[in-house]
Amino acid sequence: MPQHRLASFLIHERTVVVVIVLNALALFLDAFPDLPTRWHQMLFWIDYGCMIFFVVEAVLKIKAWSFSGYWKSLWNRMDFLIVLGSVPLLFSPLVGDALHDLSILLLLRLGRLLRFSRLLRSVPNASQIGRGMVRALKASVAVFLVLFVLNLILAMGANLLFGDLEAARPYFGDPLVSFYSLFKVFTIEGWYEIPDHLARSGASSSMILLLRLYFMGAVLIGGLLGLSMANAVFVDEMTSDNTNRVEQMVAELRQELQEFREEMREHERLKRDA
Repeated sequence: MPQHRLASFLIHERTVVVVIVLNALALFLDAFPDLPTRWHQMLFWIDYGCMIFFVVEAVLKIKAWSFSGYWKSLWNRMDFLIVLGSVPLLFSPLVGDALHDLSILLLLRLGRLLRFSRLLRSVPNASQIGRGMVRALKASVAVFLVLFVLNLILAMGANLLFGDLEAARPYFGDPLVSFYSLFKVFTIEGWYEIPDHLARSGASSSMILLLRLYFMGAVLIGGLLGLSMANAVFVDEMTSDNTNRVEQMVAELRQELQEFREEMREHERLKRDA
């Protein structure tokens, strides 16, 4: 019984959330290089203890629910993959500083940051938000594909029109660089900086006019219309749960009203017959 109570305490959601917050705080503080060495050592062992806790948590849940029952939950799948990616780091005390010299293990250390995502479990209605995001991403695929093709077309056009200019080569020298430059234009963040910079480079007035018109068209097509459409589709799918619920409630009210009207007609007919 004491072992059962201990296992229940360890896999309890509140206990897991406390450990996740502690682990996130340790990782956050450990990223400050100016902390004393003894603090970094303490934070390392806190992180190491949290890793062991997550491994034990996964083992206890699999033992309690069986692996098939454990794997049914999307959150448990994510937790399992994060724990699996952290297992090589359990040997870090044996490896020591050599861990920093191994690029593969160094990349695995970045997997510790994925543990931050476990904080999403404590967000109210996290499952509903997750389902909404999945629906929104699926619905936005076509819009994103259209934006990708538009970006590619405009990037190739910019490369053909302005790629031969000496000052424009850092922006449109080849299709890949041009694609990146037009992608920045699509975000409407500093879109005017490139044409203004090229205008100061001594290009002809006709080329400057063409450049500015081209960028204005790219901003209107991709930045304003394209991204607005993507945002509209994304937000509409994110809120579709509420919309569907409201539509269902309206349909039920209509059904009840229709039944009430039929009952009233039947009542009036019986009164006339009487």
